Amino acid sequence: MTVALFTSLQPYRVAAAELPRSVRLTSDPSGAVAAVGGERWTDAVEQIVRAGAEAVVVRRPGAARREDLARLAELGIPIVLDRPLARADALLAAHAAIDGAPPFATVVVECHAPTRALRDTLRDAVAWTRVLVGGAVRATSPSSEGMSPGGGALALLQAPGGVAVSLLAATSPGSPPLGRVRATGLGETLVEFDGDEQQLRIVVGDATGHRVLPRLFEAPERVALRRATAALTGGEVPNDLEDFAHDEALAAVLHGGADA
Repeated sequence: MTVALFTSLQPYRVAAAELPRSVRLTSDPSGAVAAVGGERWTDAVEQIVRAGAEAVVVRRPGAARREDLARLAELGIPIVLDRPLARADALLAAHAAIDGAPPFATVVVECHAPTRALRDTLRDAVAWTRVLVGGAVRATSPSSEGMSPGGGALALLQAPGGVAVSLLAATSPGSPPLGRVRATGLGETLVEFDGDEQQLRIVVGDATGHRVLPRLFEAPERVALRRATAALTGGEVPNDLEDFAHDEALAAVLHGGADA
């Protein structure tokens, strides 16, 4: 089955050309998958759905209010969020690597980014925390109440099963434009993720030794389009909005404000 794609975003138009058996470009959003940018994206999603889109991909979604996310969830259509430092395929690979392993004793997540990008980087860092501990996390320590004047934050987080979790965020002018995340789970199994928008690396270690998971060569836009197509044709709504709402709420606290 071929799905129509409506978008003006060049990376997705290129991705569509690379997926000719499943995606074709269209100038009409009605009945199509639409791809929109991440600025004021909740409004853009509602607008394109009113125009008839049946699924939406959002590239690099920015901060969003909780009530706006709840309103999008009520639309009942697949909404795929293409998050640069929390790629769905990378999160899935890490989850598969630790599936069935004992819980980590400690999880440490670090991120750094230029000042303008830190909020988004921090949100994606929270996503890695959520995946490594296997559930929702929340801030518990006084040091979790926002960024310091120097642009840094250290948070101790409460996680399922009593896993000790710390998250460190800092501004760094020399960071990659969209920031960088490093997440480490320590226990009987060791998992380490280190990546930015250009490259990432996942290492897994256990009693049998250390191994580097296969490199992800597929462009994130292709991954997002394939997920949206599968959701549209298979009838399953992705959990992207729910996961984003969790990550955004904690990132807002750590970044120094109420929910966006």
